[in-house]
Amino acid sequence: MNAQELTTNLKSLYKVFEENEELLTNLDREIGDGDHGVNMLRGFKAIDEKLSGDTVSDVLKSCGMTLMSVIGGASGPLYGFSFVKMSQVAEEEITRDNIGNLIEAFKDAIASRGQVSGGEKTMYDVISKVSDKLNAGELPTTDDLQQFADDTKSMIATKGRAAYFKEQSVGTIDPGAQSSVWVLDALLSGVS
Repeated sequence: MNAQELTTNLKSLYKVFEENEELLTNLDREIGDGDHGVNMLRGFKAIDEKLSGDTVSDVLKSCGMTLMSVIGGASGPLYGFSFVKMSQVAEEEITRDNIGNLIEAFKDAIASRGQVSGGEKTMYDVISKVSDKLNAGELPTTDDLQQFADDTKSMIATKGRAAYFKEQSVGTIDPGAQSSVWVLDALLSGVS
């Protein structure tokens, strides 16, 4: 996947978040403050309008800086910082051989910025499993990504706003885990 294809994939997330804003908002109402859908839509509307760059690294950095400046709450800094970190390890094209490095940078960025380590009902639970699969030489499918998000349903939230809900958080997919499915899908879907 070259810079142009990556730009197309990331811009297409605007429509994805437009179609799923209500779903994310409803998930976040159950175990958060109800703004995740609106925030992700706002962020990727800005991506659709402003994303630029001639190289994969430039596109990832542009995406990160835009998300940091536009999205409020925890998700803006988390996603934004992650894209900037991915830009630092990006090569000329995203290939099956190097996508693992990008996703590992994504995972490490979320772990350090979010102070998470897994099993805490966050987006990290999806990203870390994708990283593990890539390290094992497998390219996760869209269904795999959704399954990783679905797996957060049975977890008790111990991080972020959802942690206030403790046992009541069981039964709801983590909103960040769900949004990360679509973000990861955009990064993986152009890789062959």
